Amino acid sequence: MRIDDRLAAVAALVPHGARVADVGTDHAYLAIALMEERDAAHVIATDKNEGPCAAARRTLSAAGLSGRVPVRCGDGLVPLSPGEVDTVCIAGMGGGLIASILAAGPDVLQKLSRLVLQPMNDAPTLRRWLYENGWHIAEERLATADGRLYEIIAAEPGTEELPESWLLTIGPVLWREKPALFARHIEAQVERLRRILCGMEKSEAARESDAYIKIAEELREIERHWNDGEEKEHG
Repeated sequence: MRIDDRLAAVAALVPHGARVADVGTDHAYLAIALMEERDAAHVIATDKNEGPCAAARRTLSAAGLSGRVPVRCGDGLVPLSPGEVDTVCIAGMGGGLIASILAAGPDVLQKLSRLVLQPMNDAPTLRRWLYENGWHIAEERLATADGRLYEIIAAEPGTEELPESWLLTIGPVLWREKPALFARHIEAQVERLRRILCGMEKSEAARESDAYIKIAEELREIERHWNDGEEKEHG
């Protein structure tokens, strides 16, 4: 079974030999990759709804892993006991939802050594939540699948200074390392912020709001830092 580049990037941020929970497993493709490619000590696949849980069991059965990867039906971290895994993966959900799932499971969360998260949107909210709740971003990756660009975040326990707002939007590690696809990532974030501002400009009240001022400032900061970096690179 070959997983797409998005899930491959998630799997690559899971330490070899980890004890992992794949939360929101859907068809269990990531769970299988973790067993086969990351030599996971064990993997627990969970999903909120019975339909995906049934699909996961079928996929695991076809892969000969039914006896090695239990599937548990339940919301967020609820199906997990504190300490039975050291790594949690959550992929394919909104950043705000991922943050709320983590916040709702403090007993499980405090026993973890790594989170590997792939938000479909609202990544800045998720990054801010991590820094404000005793986590920091250790690694970040970009990946494409079906023509869409995805951000993957690996976080570890430990208090670090909260990055500036524009860095939470771009990703502090992505900014530092500037991996392949980074220019495309910058362009996508700039276009997103411009689109938001354009929509707000249709209303005088929105134009004068704190939210408008904050987004405009964030856009200016991203463009300024990016343009400064481009100028330095090209002399």
